[in-house]
Order: sequence, then structure tokens, then C-alpha cells
Amino acid sequence: MEKEKQVVLVTGANGFIGSHVACELVEKGYLVVGVSMGTKSNNPKFNEYVESGKIQMVDGDVTKFDYSQVPVPSYIIHIAGKVSAYGKLDDFMKINYGGTKRLVEYAKEVGTKCFIYYSSAAVYGYNGYVNLKEDAEKKPFNNPYSISKLKTESFVQDYCKENNLNYAIIRPGNVYGEYDYTSAHEIYTRIKNQKMLICAGGKYKSCFVYVKNLVNATLTVMENEKAYNQDYNVTDGNNETLKEIFTLIAKTFGVKPKFTNVPAFLAKAFATLVEGVYKLFGIKKAPLITKFSVWQNCADYSFSIEKIKSVGFEKKYSMEEGVKRTCNWINSLKEGK
Repeated sequence: MEKEKQVVLVTGANGFIGSHVACELVEKGYLVVGVSMGTKSNNPKFNEYVESGKIQMVDGDVTKFDYSQVPVPSYIIHIAGKVSAYGKLDDFMKINYGGTKRLVEYAKEVGTKCFIYYSSAAVYGYNGYVNLKEDAEKKPFNNPYSISKLKTESFVQDYCKENNLNYAIIRPGNVYGEYDYTSAHEIYTRIKNQKMLICAGGKYKSCFVYVKNLVNATLTVMENEKAYNQDYNVTDGNNETLKEIFTLIAKTFGVKPKFTNVPAFLAKAFATLVEGVYKLFGIKKAPLITKFSVWQNCADYSFSIEKIKSVGFEKKYSMEEGVKRTCNWINSLKEGK
């Protein structure tokens, strides 16, 4: 008789990161229940698994979804949230904090083995550091996304400790990979077309993580009880500068690395001016340049991954392989996609 599959509830399952997580869970023998705004994904393998029933998708808003509609999960991986470099704090708190509060309370109610919350490395702020560890002070940039993420992860930690619910906090760095239309698509396309801007000559260290490495780190924690009740930085641990990874991308595309350099002081001044104009006129759409994105690239911004490695995480994909796979995806797209 076939052993009954364990259920993993994944919020934001049809998104860039969520779809990769969901597919890997299926391949490891789990039954995936996805709750997302919409049920289709840019990831074709994800859509195949939905059609075959290996992923059960439900169209639902985390701020009001009735989780009693889905099978009781052994694990919950909470990825869904409002992600933007611009906006009002109340909007972020409603989704990132309010939606998470409802879900973690449900996790306690049904006795979930572990609640995994996706936070962000942005909670540390952009104050210039290399190989920063998890116990460092959290000084987020004055940005609603960063603030809401820190408030939410703090709530998750406190609530789970008070209620004897196992949890794990994952803080990804800058995630990239196939089917990422949030940032990688634009960055890689600009580099391919030799139209990429770069702040401060790209001299500062960054914190990129290839999506499949992030997935591996997440499942490593989920499946290891000794990893529970902790927080983890997750990057590829390369300590690469922005110029180094952009140069690698260009060479992988077979084009000459060509970047338009913008001095840090000028980029900061322009971003501040643009945001000021947007706020003055009440423009809700995020501007093309924000203080959040500029400040991140104008100081060293890298993290230690020794803690996640200590519980069994091994990076399966090098930066060269991750970039190659992402470039191949960009090259496979039709013009104008």
C-alpha cells in the first residue's frame, strides 16, 4: 500500500520563487497545496504539475482566505507577500503582517510541524557590511517593505515561541533565476543589450542567490528538526561585487561588458528627487528609480551563510551555472516577451 503523502501548504506558489519551491516539493514526493492570487504561473513545469493534480492550486488572498478549505498541512512555507520598493506602510502591513498573522494562527490550530516564513535580507538595512551574521542588529532602511518584513518576522518568532510552534525564518538575498519577471528579466535584458546602469562603478559587494539554491536551503531546513526555531541568511555566499556578476552575465551572453556608471551621490540625489515628486503628486505607481534600490547598491551588502550550512545546506549550483541557466532562459524568450 502506497504511503500517504505529506501535505505542504505553499503561499504564493505560482510566483517566481514559489513555483520553484512547489516543483521541488513534488519531485521529493510531497503533495503541494498552493494558495495564491491566481493559479497559473510563468513556470511551465509548475503548470504541468497543476494539470496532473500533483499541485493543488487554490485562488485565494492570504488576508482573508479560509484555510479550512484545504487539506491539513504537515508544513507551511509562507512566501506570499507584498513586494515593492515603494508604497504606503499600511498596505504592506495589511498583507505582510496581517496575512502572516492569520496563517501562523492557523498553523497552531492544526498542529503544523513547522511554519517557514520568508522574510528578507533587507531587514538589516544598507549600512555597509560584509559576511553579516544573523544576530546582527536589524536597522532596516526607511522603506515600508523592509519595515513590514522585520515587524512580521519578529511577530512570527514571538508567537511561535509562546505557543510551542516550530518555525524557521528564511532571509534570502537578491534572488534570481528562470521565470523571474520581477527583476532578473529586466537586468539580464539590459546587460544583453548593453544598456545597463551601474551605481558607484559596481564596486560594492552584493548578495545574490540562485533560486534553486534558495529552494534547496528551504527544504533542508524544513526536513531537519534540528534546524527549527532559528533564522537563516540565504545567499550563494560568493561575496561578489555588482560589477563582477554583471560582467559574468555579459560574458555569458557573449557581449562586451558595457555599463553606464552613475556616481553614488548623483544616484542618491536623483532617487530622492524622483520619490519626492511622486509623493508630492500622490502617484501610487512605483518610480523606475527608488531610494530603496539605489542605497542597496551604494554600500557593501553581503551575508554570512555559515549558519544555514551548519544544518546541512550545500550549494548545488555555482554562480556561473546559475547565471548560465538564467541567460539561457532569457535567450529562449520571444522578442518583446
